[in-house]
Amino acid sequence: MLLKKIVIAEDDDAIAHMVSMALGDAGYLCLRARDGEEAQKLVKAHDPDLLVLDVMMPRVDGLEVARRLKADVMWSRTPILMLTALTGVENEVSGLESGADAYMSKPFDLREFGARCKALIRAARRERDRNPTTNLPGSRAIDEEIEGALKSGKPTAVVHIDILSWDAYADTIGIARSEDTVRNLGQWLLEAARVASGGGAFVGHIGGSDFIAVLAPDHCDVFVKNAESAFDGHIATLPGDPKSLALVLAIASTDGLKLQGGPDDLGRRLGKAMKLAKAAGKTGHVVYSGS
Repeated sequence: MLLKKIVIAEDDDAIAHMVSMALGDAGYLCLRARDGEEAQKLVKAHDPDLLVLDVMMPRVDGLEVARRLKADVMWSRTPILMLTALTGVENEVSGLESGADAYMSKPFDLREFGARCKALIRAARRERDRNPTTNLPGSRAIDEEIEGALKSGKPTAVVHIDILSWDAYADTIGIARSEDTVRNLGQWLLEAARVASGGGAFVGHIGGSDFIAVLAPDHCDVFVKNAESAFDGHIATLPGDPKSLALVLAIASTDGLKLQGGPDDLGRRLGKAMKLAKAAGKTGHVVYSGS
């Protein structure tokens, strides 16, 4: 997993050193900016997980930096924790209205500071890692979920779900209706996983009609049956002519396997399973379990 990066925009050397030490000890890579202009350059060069931004800085103050970043579509999702020696509700309101996601007055407790940084990064990553069509976790979140499951040592099954002939079908019904269909498919799969696992499964959306479910191996069979049943029950309600569509599921499990390559090894097994499943599938459902 990549090290999380934090840009610290602070012209006071003592405070910058104290904050960098605290965050560095917590496992973050800290990048220092001494003024507002440098802060903007570092954010755009490194795309950090968080910007810790002092209000009173040379060249460009923190309020203006926040306004500029939040107005830029590329950097508007970068969370900002604003630090200032200015106290009072009016100053806090000014900071939040300029685009800060949280606000702390100096002096501050390092434990609270660290907790706020973690909370902002966690919330921002959840937002970034969601597919905009289905609001399900996206590719990076899927990778982290699989990596975390493997690190835990618990038996894990990963199911790749796709729809054969989806691209041709989507072209005939148009963008808006194809997105609605994918959104509905995501909800069917999520509900199928919830029922199979009692609520503890993970379903993510890679893109298009590609989804990933991560669950315990002994929940796999029930999930597959639930997914097939949901697809059969809803296919008649889909727009256009959905007769050419087929649900394809590929499964790779750590159960009884020693994966020397970690997530990459599991990914290769899953890719092989999906390739074989698609080659075999023409209509109906195809399920292939990788070995």
